[in-house]
Amino acid sequence: MTVAPSSGGVEAKQIRSDLIAALGILSIAPTYAATMSHYLAFLGGFGILLANLWGANSVRTVAKYGIGTGVPSIGMLGLGGSIIAVMAGLYFGHSLPLAAPLIAFVLALLVGFVIGFSARYILKMKIPVMVRCMVEICCAGSLLFFAHFATITGSIEITGVEELTRTGIIMLIFIIGALGILHPYNACLGADENQQRTLRLALVTGGTQFILAGITSILFLGSAAIITIVVGVLAWLVAFRAFVRKSFEDGIVCSTGLIPEVETK
Repeated sequence: MTVAPSSGGVEAKQIRSDLIAALGILSIAPTYAATMSHYLAFLGGFGILLANLWGANSVRTVAKYGIGTGVPSIGMLGLGGSIIAVMAGLYFGHSLPLAAPLIAFVLALLVGFVIGFSARYILKMKIPVMVRCMVEICCAGSLLFFAHFATITGSIEITGVEELTRTGIIMLIFIIGALGILHPYNACLGADENQQRTLRLALVTGGTQFILAGITSILFLGSAAIITIVVGVLAWLVAFRAFVRKSFEDGIVCSTGLIPEVETK
C-alpha cells in the first residue's frame, strides 16, 4: 500500500527535479577531466558530488510516496542495475575507453526502465513516478561509479577497475556510493523533511565519498592524492556547515520541552 507524499508543511524554494537531473548528467564532464592527469584526478570528486545529489533527490522523490521503509530496497535495486550497466559499459567500451561511461549511461537508462516498468505495471506498485525515478537512480549510480573510478585511479579504463576489484576497493565504492545516495532522505525523514535539508545532507555524504576516494587514491596516484583529500575536506566542511545551518533554521525549540496545554496557531 502506498500513500501520496505528505504535505506536512509549506516547503519553499523547491528545486526542480529536471534541473537536478541536468546537474547529475553534467557530472560526466569532471569525470572525463579527471582522466587527463593524475593532478587533475580531484576533479572527479565534483562528479561524485553531482551524481550523488541527483541520486539522492530521485530516492527522495519516489520514497515520499510511502513511509520511507522502501528506501533501502528501491535504492539497492536501482544501484544493482547501475552495476550491471557499468560492467557492460566497460566490456563494450574496452577498445574505446572514453565511450564506456556513455555506453553505461544508456544501458542504465534501459535497465532502470525495465525495473521501474516491472514495479509499476507488473507488481502494481501505485507510485506514478516509479519508472522515471528508477531510471534516474540507475543512471545516477552509473555516473557515480565512474566518477569514483576516475578519482581513485585517474582512469576509466577496465584495467583500472580490475585493479580496484583485485584489491577489494570496488566493494568500498559500492558501499559508500549506496550510503551516499540512500542516507540523506532516511536521515531527514519525518513530518518536517524538506528538499533543501535533504539535498544539503546529500552534499555532505558526497563530500565524505570525495575524501574517502582521495585517501584510497594514494595507492594509485601517490602524492597527487593529497590534492583530492584537501579539496574533499573543504567541500565536506562547506556542505556540513550549510546542512547544520539549515537544520537549526528548521528546528523548533520549546522553553520547557513539554506539550502545551493550549494549541497555538
